[in-house]
Amino acid sequence: MRLMPFLILCLSLLVASCDERAALDPKNQKTFRFINRGDIFTLDLNQMSYMQDFRLTYAIREGLYSPVGKDFAPIPAGAISVDLSEDKRTYTFHLRKDARWSNGDPVTAHDYVFSWRRLLEDPGEYTYLFYPIHNAEVYEKSVTAGKPIDPETVGIQALDDYTLRVVLDRPVTYFLDLVAFPTFYPRHAGSMKPFLATDPKTGHTTYDNRYTRPPAVVTNGPFKLVDWRFKRSLRLEKNEFYWDRDAVKVDVIENIINDNSLSQILQFDAGAVDWIADVLADISPDLKAAGRTELKSGTAFGTFFLTLYCKPSFPTSVMNGAANPLADVRVRQALAMAIDKSFITEKITRMGEEVATTYIPPGTLRGYTSLPGLAMDIPQAKKLLAEAGYPEGRGFPKIPILYNTENTTRAKVAQSLKQQWKQNLGIDVEIEGLEGKIFRQRVSGKEYAIATVAWYGDYPDVATFTDKYLSNSLQNDSDWINPKYDSHVHAASNEADPQKRFALLQQAEHLINTEIPILPIYHYVNVMMVSDRVSGVIQNPRNLIDWKKVDVEEKR
Repeated sequence: MRLMPFLILCLSLLVASCDERAALDPKNQKTFRFINRGDIFTLDLNQMSYMQDFRLTYAIREGLYSPVGKDFAPIPAGAISVDLSEDKRTYTFHLRKDARWSNGDPVTAHDYVFSWRRLLEDPGEYTYLFYPIHNAEVYEKSVTAGKPIDPETVGIQALDDYTLRVVLDRPVTYFLDLVAFPTFYPRHAGSMKPFLATDPKTGHTTYDNRYTRPPAVVTNGPFKLVDWRFKRSLRLEKNEFYWDRDAVKVDVIENIINDNSLSQILQFDAGAVDWIADVLADISPDLKAAGRTELKSGTAFGTFFLTLYCKPSFPTSVMNGAANPLADVRVRQALAMAIDKSFITEKITRMGEEVATTYIPPGTLRGYTSLPGLAMDIPQAKKLLAEAGYPEGRGFPKIPILYNTENTTRAKVAQSLKQQWKQNLGIDVEIEGLEGKIFRQRVSGKEYAIATVAWYGDYPDVATFTDKYLSNSLQNDSDWINPKYDSHVHAASNEADPQKRFALLQQAEHLINTEIPILPIYHYVNVMMVSDRVSGVIQNPRNLIDWKKVDVEEKR
């Protein structure tokens, strides 16, 4: 009975939103509506790192290549062809001359040079992907130090308006996968200029991310962003200047913002949305049990895990900068070995997730197999904790576990961990929920002790997982530094033999799986709801979508 007022409110809001969208969409426009993984954090290519941001970016921007070929392999998009030198270090991309920005301007090689340099001049979490390019890392460090070298010495050059040359320091077998990733997409410098800001003390330049919002934003993908209503919706319309616009099947895409799982299903069942990209885990098992045929699930290219802060002392914002027991590898190993992960997958998530002892999801990368990680072993966990100075958990500080509050499954997992560690090790932890953006800032800013996080691979290579935990990676949220790990990964990056390269990366990943800067819990499954009226939305481990192929039948 207590749910009734909420349901009535949801339905009334649903009717209102449907009426509002009907007024926006003329009858001759074909509209596809979906609920994303969550609210958009940012559409600034320098700053984005979350799935929902990338998903929308694939609709409004395009790179030299796009990950939309067979099995989502990269195929030419902004480029029509590429020449590769015999030593496999120099790529010469030939751009299509009919590519246009959403304001009608031509997309040129200079737009790529501008955008790529911006990632080096104002580094973000994915800047490290540019490091194989000649002098890229040197240039980034010189700019950061306030003594920039000549940008022309970097291996990124526009030979003319439609020819881009990229020189690498070493062969990168997956380089075309990288240029198909949004970090490598071009940007329109002219439209961004009004948002340029310069620090008067350092001379460092940045762009206010208002450049990513209508009406200022200029993009080059199959759709353009025309409306962004905070915490409500984003509206995309077909880009009339897009080179392949005749292949785009729908006229409008509407990204509905809704973090409430019950309300999402109500909207889906009422026909107000055609696709729920990631069905929230607190409701997907019930939908599965109910035999809902619109529910689709499959292997995912991602893992759910805990990130553990590894520095000797906590940051001052966490426990007043006290000594950090997680800096001791024995403590981290004890925490890992004292968890019954099958309880979590069988009683909480309940969608067939595989218990994880490894960082990389098994069977998702052809030819690669992870070495086993740490299995549950409570006696050994107790022994390790005692050796670290906390026998039966005595003297162990009450450290916090962070989770993002819009994800109720993570709250349940955190509660289970708290109970298991108390029962199995005698230690107690606190649980702290934070709103998504604050949670992200705390984790990325390394202002936490333990946090519930996840990682989806960005491109189909082991490096999309292993590069994250290099000591110089901005994505190394654990602040874990292991010279042996760095050595394995760097050696692999210079190894031409695929099997020898995999062997090096196996050893690197094994250090993660056994030293536990992260604590793998389970490997994800992708779960979505898709209407029978929809075509072109295909279940795949990387959870990618080719927006040009998405189509929706009109209601009868």
